[in-house]
Order: sequence, then structure tokens, then C-alpha cells
Amino acid sequence: MPSEKYDVVVVGSGIGGLCTAALAVKNGYRTLVLESMEHLGGRFSTREIDGFKIPTGANLIHYSGWVPWVFKQVGATLDLRDSSEVFYRIRGEEFRIPLKHRVTALLDLCNRVGMGNKKLVAGFVKEVATTRIVNAFKTTATDPKQSGGLTLKEWLMQYTDNKDAHDIFDALAIGWVVAHSYEIPASEFFYFMSAMRGMNDVGLSPQGNKSNMENLAEVVQQNGDIGLGSPVTRILVKKGQVTGVVCRKEKGQEMEIDCSVVVSNIGPMNTVDLSGLENYTEEYLRDLRVKTRPVPVTLIAVASDEPLCVEDGSHGGILVAGARRITGGSPLSNTCHELAPPGQHLLYLAASPPSTLVAMDESEEKRQCLLDLKEQFPKFEKHGRVLMMETRNIDHPLPEGRSWQAHPYQMPQKTPVRNLWNVGDGALSRGLVGTSGCAESAKQVVDSIKKVAKPN
Repeated sequence: MPSEKYDVVVVGSGIGGLCTAALAVKNGYRTLVLESMEHLGGRFSTREIDGFKIPTGANLIHYSGWVPWVFKQVGATLDLRDSSEVFYRIRGEEFRIPLKHRVTALLDLCNRVGMGNKKLVAGFVKEVATTRIVNAFKTTATDPKQSGGLTLKEWLMQYTDNKDAHDIFDALAIGWVVAHSYEIPASEFFYFMSAMRGMNDVGLSPQGNKSNMENLAEVVQQNGDIGLGSPVTRILVKKGQVTGVVCRKEKGQEMEIDCSVVVSNIGPMNTVDLSGLENYTEEYLRDLRVKTRPVPVTLIAVASDEPLCVEDGSHGGILVAGARRITGGSPLSNTCHELAPPGQHLLYLAASPPSTLVAMDESEEKRQCLLDLKEQFPKFEKHGRVLMMETRNIDHPLPEGRSWQAHPYQMPQKTPVRNLWNVGDGALSRGLVGTSGCAESAKQVVDSIKKVAKPN
């Protein structure tokens, strides 16, 4: 087999992988990125359908997060447009929620919406819940035992059984840590809320995510290469240390590539599969089995000739409380008109099945999502059409998450194999999620590489 030599090989071109590759190049490492698909970016890319530019997964970047930091460090252009407003859709009504004191505002909203509900627990909003929840953010961030080992739903049930309140917190949980309120420990939810404080400033890519990823790719190509449609079939290990990778090129030909370091952006489980179970300790494999829990999701792109939500054109996202499956999304064309043809609107939504722990019935999920579209967005049947409804089950290469985005369910970036690291989803630092967490893991991994391997 033909052979080539690099300092670093990055497996996968998601935002964690490309951030790693760009930082490695800027530190003098000759770097190769190998991507199995034919496009850059993984879940942070763009596909085009009927003139609409649709995200392949995530679509938001925090201005105060790690993605802008990486772009600045490597000298790449990051094109973002502010989309920070937040709207909550409850019982068919939209409510704008201020970015500051969001939890207090949400609890007040529950009170307003629930005024006609005689079952609302007296004093839930102001006298009891707000004070206790704010205190919980502080105490559970430093002492998880304060939550008593309860799930978020169980924790909230101590103070109210109000359905609107529970629906809101479920939508928040699935949106932030990709787990339902009745699945995720309350301590992890509150730790996340504490750690992400001040990171409400999010933006969208006006030309689609792919354009920003291409800007990172240009940095990589200053001292490296990118191979699309080049799946890695093996990570080579000798005497407990990485020696290279084997990738499949055109016509099925395999190529062996020598390198000193391999960084995997395809999830810890896939990393182990490629490098061989025999190279890992039983303790590591046990953690992998317990922590890794791929999260199913249905992604929906809706075109319309009239706005279906946030009709005043505000730039922001929506959380949907109490729907069958749809939990949130964004009217993308409100913020970035370039993503839709003239006179058209683009609404992008995510929907979650009742459990994130087992495989979903894909046909049933689509049926329930279509019912949600008709019920939650009354103008849909007359003015809208589904451009894409894609179910990503737990065995999909790009699920919503490779595991719940909370620290007990993340694997360490360093593996037992010398000079082999995981980066991105599945190996995030505590309190960080999404694109920001992936970029921060890239920074951590490159810092580690500099301590053990010098550029040739």
C-alpha cells in the first residue's frame, strides 16, 4: 500500500476536528484531516434543497464561547449574525423571554400562563420556586448531593406539578443537554446552567455553516491536507502507541498513512472500534459502555411563503413546550435571509422521541412530527411545506449527541493508547456543550499534543 507521512491525522471534519487541525497547523504540525463524507463539517455544515441552505445539525455559535477564540487564534474569518432573542411557545402562544434573569422570567411566565389553571400550586412562582431554584443553581454546582440524586423532573415535582412548568424545563433539558428532564440528573442540569451563565449571545452563519468551516479548512491547507470521501478503516497501534491510520480512497483502494498523533472526532466508541479493543483497559471499556448513549433526533426543515412563527421578524430561536415531539428550533431566514430564496421563509426544527436511551420508531416519529407542525404552526398547511424530515436513530453516524452532554456521560479526551485523543462530542469538558464545547476540547487536545510530540 502507498504510504504518506504527517505529524497529526484528524479523523472527522466536524467542528471539533477542524478546530483541532487548524490549531495544530498553527503550532507547526503537518496535519491531515480525513472525512468519510463528501462534505466538510459533519453536523456543522450545510446542504442545499430547492435553493434553501439547511444546517446538517447544529446551527448556533456563542460569541463568548470557544469557537470565536479558535478562529481568532488561527486567523480564520468567522461570519456570524446575532440571533440571541429567545421565544417560548406554550399552548400556541409565543412569549419573548429576556436573556438576563431567564429562570425568574420563565417561572413568572408559568404563573401567567397558568392563571386559568385551578390546579396551579399557590405560591409556586414567587414565594417558593424562584428562590429555591436560584439557590439550587449555586448549591448543586458545587455539591451535587444537594439534589438528592433526583432527576430534574423529580426535583421540580417537589415544588409543583404544574404541567407548563414541567414542559418548559423538559424543553430546556433536551435543548441543552440532549436528555429529557425525567432522564437527566438535576445536579448536572443545574451545573450546566451555572457554567454557561453569560453565554446567551448566539449567532448564525449568514451563508450557511459550511462557509465558516471552509474558512477553517483554508488554514489547515496552509500546512496540511483534507481528504473528503476518505473513511478511516483502521487506526494503527503498535506496542500501545499510535503509528498511523489506514483510509479507503477511490475505487476501494486502501492507503496507509504514517503519523505521530491521531485525533478522533468521530466519537469514543468509534475510536475504540477502529483502534482495537485489545489496546484498551477493561476499566476504560467499562466506562465507555456505561457513558456512551447516542441520542436520536428528527430534524425538520420547513419552507413557507409566510412566516410560521416569530412573525415580527425578530432574530432568535424558539423553544416549544408541551408538543408531541418538537422541542425547539429557529426561523433561520429571520436572521439570515440569504438562507432562503427571495420571498420565502425557512424554519428549522428539532424533535425528540419520548426516550433518548433506546432506538426510536422512525415512521411513528415522522407521523407525530407532522401532527405537531399542523398543531403548533396554524399557517403550515396553507403556506408551508416540508423540505426535509430526517430521522437520526441511535445507530446513525451523526445522532443529536454521542451521549448526553453532561460530564458523567463524557469520556476523557486522552485514551489509554499513547498519542491517541478524542475530541468533540463525547469528550467534552464539564459545563460545556455543543459547538463551544467541541472547540474547547480541540484547544485542550492540541495543548496536550504539544507536551508529547514535536513537529517534524
